[in-house]
Amino acid sequence: MVYYNTNFTLPTGDRKNKRETLIKCFLNEKPGTGSGNNASRYRYEVETYGQYKIFLKRPTRLNKGFDFTVNVEGLYFKKSRKYSNPSHQDIINALMACKNNIKNNYDDVRNAIVNIYNCIDVDFSKINATFSDFAGQEHPIQIILLAIKWLFMEQDCAYWNYSGRKMLFNALIENDLV
Repeated sequence: MVYYNTNFTLPTGDRKNKRETLIKCFLNEKPGTGSGNNASRYRYEVETYGQYKIFLKRPTRLNKGFDFTVNVEGLYFKKSRKYSNPSHQDIINALMACKNNIKNNYDDVRNAIVNIYNCIDVDFSKINATFSDFAGQEHPIQIILLAIKWLFMEQDCAYWNYSGRKMLFNALIENDLV
């Protein structure tokens, strides 16, 4: 299976500007000529933090047009079947573990999530927190925060006419994580 690899940087600005820029990038994809090896597939490198990379994969198995998966290179989620694209529950679990580990210092993480939700750039160097993966290995919470940023974008692309990024944000509120 061949992927076209490309780099993409999300511009500063509001939700609408970010969404339009990302969708315009997707509109430049080469068309496929069939299924399997004849499909056009893309991997967008969007973030790097230390040894980790955040990348988007298109198309997804759900075929929602502008949908994509958010993946973390260098980190796996789940015990039964390891994979690199975190679910909303994986995000919630990582944030809960982080919150339990740093109790009184979770405000930096909480504020970062709120700023990401509001499309405000975050200085990740000021956040000193980790989470444990399914095997108990520690990772910087910044990886989860970057995944959240792109999961918000995914929801803005797929559910713009509904609540978009607010779906995940509400789940974080319900779990007392923001």
